[in-house]
Amino acid sequence: MPILIFAVSWLNPIVGLPAAIISVYLIWRCSSWEKNGISNLFKRHWPFLIVTLCIVISWALLSGLGGYFQQSYDWQKHNVLLNDFINRSWPVHYQFKGKYGVVSYYIGEYIIPGLIGKLGGFNLAQISLLLWIVLGICLLILSLYHWIGEDKGWILILIVLGLIFFSPFIYPLSGIYSNWVPWDAMQMREMGEWFSRELGIQFTSNISLLRFVFPQFIPTALSVSLWMRNRYRYQVWGVILVPIILYSTFVFLGLACLMLMTLIFDLIKRGQSLSWREVINPENILSIILMVVLLLYIACNILQPKPLNEAMRFGFTDVWHHKLGFITFQGAWIIWLLLLVKHERKNELLYFASVLLFFLPFFKFGAANDLVMRVSIPALMIINFYVIKDIVSYLKKDTYYALILVGGLIIAGAGPFWQLRNAAGNHNIHSHIYNMPFKTGNQFFKSDKHVVYQYVDWDNSKLRRLIIRK
Repeated sequence: MPILIFAVSWLNPIVGLPAAIISVYLIWRCSSWEKNGISNLFKRHWPFLIVTLCIVISWALLSGLGGYFQQSYDWQKHNVLLNDFINRSWPVHYQFKGKYGVVSYYIGEYIIPGLIGKLGGFNLAQISLLLWIVLGICLLILSLYHWIGEDKGWILILIVLGLIFFSPFIYPLSGIYSNWVPWDAMQMREMGEWFSRELGIQFTSNISLLRFVFPQFIPTALSVSLWMRNRYRYQVWGVILVPIILYSTFVFLGLACLMLMTLIFDLIKRGQSLSWREVINPENILSIILMVVLLLYIACNILQPKPLNEAMRFGFTDVWHHKLGFITFQGAWIIWLLLLVKHERKNELLYFASVLLFFLPFFKFGAANDLVMRVSIPALMIINFYVIKDIVSYLKKDTYYALILVGGLIIAGAGPFWQLRNAAGNHNIHSHIYNMPFKTGNQFFKSDKHVVYQYVDWDNSKLRRLIIRK
């Protein structure tokens, strides 16, 4: 739905109208996928549904959504964009230091709240954003519930707790590393999941994802869950993958890599039994067309001329001079793989996720190395979902194994949990607490030289005039 609205309101009609028609068709096709409603689930397990909903709302509130509890640093950006989405015409344009620019960024999560804010103001937009994210988390929980396939109400609560507490083993390993190399180790409670001062690499917990980059977290988790549920329905992979571009292009790259590895594996394994008609079908072809349009929109930002200090330069991590830190960092996901290997040693998706997680930290791209932080999200989601699934599946059949996974969640998740405790102590239930030192994008651009080119295309190129409406 946000992509449909985006196509109509943001893009040049010559590309926006076809993109909107494709979106309507794909929405119609998607409506036939899901046959499992929640009416029967509510009749059988309504107490568990209510408890789960309360936990979800609490998690979202403590993460800063709605503005009732402390908002993280990244909310400066979220609030500025949302405010300008409300108060400016679409597409959002800026004039700054003699330049005329237009927003070219993954804005999917701001579309619905921005529209509501145009009708009711900034506070209503914040509340609608809270409800929009709560809806997304609830859909994710229901998707995982149907994927697990066991009709027990307590599973709903286990799923939401498994989502909240999942984290790579960054915090415990950082504590060990700080004893080995104290001059390089980060103070985790000050710097989040940044592991090393020199390496500049991060794998992120779910708590931090929701507190800092909720637009990239919830849509990604939904897409990964849908993909895992439709593992062999290749004809719907494109519909699952392509929308992510408007929420996080880096995450799109991560999920695309996982899908490609899986498809190549299936082609080799299944051979002639896998027909190309399963892959090359109307839904995937139309999804590719939509993908091209969305990528060209993002390319308006990426391809624009930038000053050297603003460019998102590609490079390599200095692994050789920081071998101990690099090996310790890789243990953050390897520990989870070792815990799962007893019952998931034949699970190819876990191995594909491992390949991606292993190679990503060798590279650098972006001011904060978003390549590692965000491309890794789908791979970590796969691990997260199998941890939850195996706890449910083996709680009675192999209780020791299931309890080890529960222990892993507690040990890995206890570190980032301090963020929610701190947020709980900084609240204003009767009003709003917005991390909003800048009211408009123009004020925000003056705050840091690195943000000027992150969100706006300042180059009036032919590509921009083709893709984005005036």
